[in-house]
Amino acid sequence: MPAPHFEKGDTVEVSRGDSNSTCSWFPASIIRPFPSKHKGQIYVEYETHSSADEDETETKRRRREYVCATNVRPLPPVELHRYFKVGENVDAFHDKAWRRGTIVDILEESRYAVSFEGVVEPLEFDQWNLRLHRDWDDGSWVPPFHHQIQPKQLKLRIKFSGTKSDAKFSKGTMVEVGGIKEGFRVSWYAAVIVDLIPDSEDKFLVEYQTVKTLNGTVLLKDKVDASNIRPCPPETPQIGHFKKFQEVDAWYKDGWWVSDIVKVLDDYNYRVYVRSTDEEITLEHSNLRRHQDWIDGEWVTGSRRSSGLELKSRKRDVEFKAKVGGRTSKAKFKEGTMVEVRSDEEGYHGSWFTAVIVGSLGEDKFLIEYQTLKSEDEAQPLKEKAEASLLRPCPPNIQRLDRFKLFEKVDTWYNDGWWVGLVSRVLDGLKYAVYFWTTNEELEFGHFSLRPHQEWMCGKWVAEFRKKASFLSPKPRPGKLKGQNGLITSEATYFCKGMKVEVKSDEEGFSGSWYPAVIIDSLGTGKYLVEYRTLKSDDENKLLMEEADALCIRPSLPVIQRKDPFGPLDEVDAWYNAAWWVGGVCKVLQGSMYEVYIRGTNEVLEFQHSDLRPHQDWTDGKWLVPCRGRKL
Repeated sequence: MPAPHFEKGDTVEVSRGDSNSTCSWFPASIIRPFPSKHKGQIYVEYETHSSADEDETETKRRRREYVCATNVRPLPPVELHRYFKVGENVDAFHDKAWRRGTIVDILEESRYAVSFEGVVEPLEFDQWNLRLHRDWDDGSWVPPFHHQIQPKQLKLRIKFSGTKSDAKFSKGTMVEVGGIKEGFRVSWYAAVIVDLIPDSEDKFLVEYQTVKTLNGTVLLKDKVDASNIRPCPPETPQIGHFKKFQEVDAWYKDGWWVSDIVKVLDDYNYRVYVRSTDEEITLEHSNLRRHQDWIDGEWVTGSRRSSGLELKSRKRDVEFKAKVGGRTSKAKFKEGTMVEVRSDEEGYHGSWFTAVIVGSLGEDKFLIEYQTLKSEDEAQPLKEKAEASLLRPCPPNIQRLDRFKLFEKVDTWYNDGWWVGLVSRVLDGLKYAVYFWTTNEELEFGHFSLRPHQEWMCGKWVAEFRKKASFLSPKPRPGKLKGQNGLITSEATYFCKGMKVEVKSDEEGFSGSWYPAVIIDSLGTGKYLVEYRTLKSDDENKLLMEEADALCIRPSLPVIQRKDPFGPLDEVDAWYNAAWWVGGVCKVLQGSMYEVYIRGTNEVLEFQHSDLRPHQDWTDGKWLVPCRGRKL
């Protein structure tokens, strides 16, 4: 057999053994092809052999040696998702090399029993440690790789469990699109439905969120068959380590790839086997998610799928109505559905906790089981009753590759739940400072502890950074803040450097709005340099700093999170457009929602309970609560 031509750096396999049936093929790479002093030989470096296998005290390095060129062959192409039959000849990766054997039994969990010549008992192997046995003969593989013909032109259509997807997608819906090219199967990419293809009921134009065109300037758009599109799976945080052999989705090459945990490492790192590419890679905990399948219109986790539970619920759907933006939307939940539950408990305003619907307690109540909260004895997950108005579907997962931006509204993973806040500073090392207006706190988080904030509006998820003008009013800016004639009176308060304060705007259209800020320095004559917590400078890259009169400054209001509902005519401060605006409750709605009259804008807007606080006035150096029912 003539020796093939190799270049430096080529990945190859080197044979060792006396016969074709017993030889082993060791992965290696070419260091020097056909050196002049060693004719007919190639200098290689082994991938799995070190130069000190027997002496653990000696510094290890990969073994290099000269081998006969006729004992070197190219690395066979990866054959994706190859299943085997009893009696087939295979190569099994064993003792750092590929060795020829025969399948003698098919076991559970994609494992096989393989017998070897000269070995008494068969050995067990996982599917990804096996490949069909082939010989390299005169420059080609025998038997040949038929699927290798024009691989760049080959496309594979993925059907959900062999059936056409019945999901209905509208413009702007966030979805996941399955990879259709060879080598990208069982990978999913975040995308947005741009439009329905004319004269077609099952094709959509999508815009990928993590994949760009060849020139790398814009996001890729493509026409995709409906059978290759699914809704974004609900986010189900993994508490504690993933387990060995657990089925997961791995964030890899801009998409989610179905994978398996091979080994649990230290510091929440894992060795992960990526099925489509036949690779083992190391990933952090934050780059993995629980694997779920979209089957018959619902998400099914691996544990439910393997436990033999019926995929189609025989129990009637439970409906509830949630009032959002003045319009009614319906959501259907079955037992076993993953949801997020809002907490209106004191100290937990603005937080959402993942739970599972355990049962229905009537039209408007459910029994839920939290995924991250434990019972008082810490022995089992916490179960409790929840009003329908406190539930929402789990938001679709949006993997954010670029950095979050200053003042972007985000959800932060904190104290076993998701808390809504604003990015107040973009720090080095993929870290951020996040400001929580409900507690007037600023805390630091890593990139993967944040997710883009999304609102459940009219039966659809709307990402904060995707909101159109119809959803989001322009953010006001108060301009220069000065007191009456710039004079200081006996009522003025002394503010020290670093003190948390609120600064009032008396500009037309902004009356009654108070912006969180910090005192940077005293400028004398009753003036201070302040840095706002929620307003940008002109260059949009840092927090706004400017001079403010003492008469427009007050200490930060003590945090008061009210558990009891607000009532009609209650005076409140409403968090709106990066500030607290004085207003009054006009109407109490369902789902802990309120219609509030905003004085400064003369508008009536809807707010959640967590975005309101009882109004207080700073008078004579004291906080005073106005009488209930005071005129708005």
